[in-house]
Amino acid sequence: MAITYPYYYYVMVTVALIQLATLSSLLYQVIKESRRHVEGGQSPVKSLELSYVNQLEFDMPSRNPQITVSTESSESIRVIDEDEVKVLAFLLSRGGETYQAEIARELGLPKSTVSRIIRRLYEKGLITVRRVGRFSYVRITDVDYVNELINRSRRG
Repeated sequence: MAITYPYYYYVMVTVALIQLATLSSLLYQVIKESRRHVEGGQSPVKSLELSYVNQLEFDMPSRNPQITVSTESSESIRVIDEDEVKVLAFLLSRGGETYQAEIARELGLPKSTVSRIIRRLYEKGLITVRRVGRFSYVRITDVDYVNELINRSRRG
């Protein structure tokens, strides 16, 4: 039994209406989201503090030996491991900022390992991270302090 012309026409019209409804719904959501950013005075790029840390819920402990570094200016003691020192030294060699993917590529570390290191450094307040599209842009917060921290870790 073949589909006759009128039934074929109704099926095609129904499919077209469904596609139109889906497209209009998607367009509505895009416009609504862009207006929310414009009216709120926010940048369309989401802040790292809201998105990045939530993506890294599970931080595995590092197997690297810990290096304890104390500062003269404050009573706090910072504990950083060898991989964290490598990442900070790499950041310093790039002017204090670069993309997270570049860190993984240049240091030859797995992306997951670099992600954990970045999270720990962020939690210690040594770096800031912001999302740029699909990428994370990493920047040292205080270049002088990090430089001193690396020098002390290499001496001790």
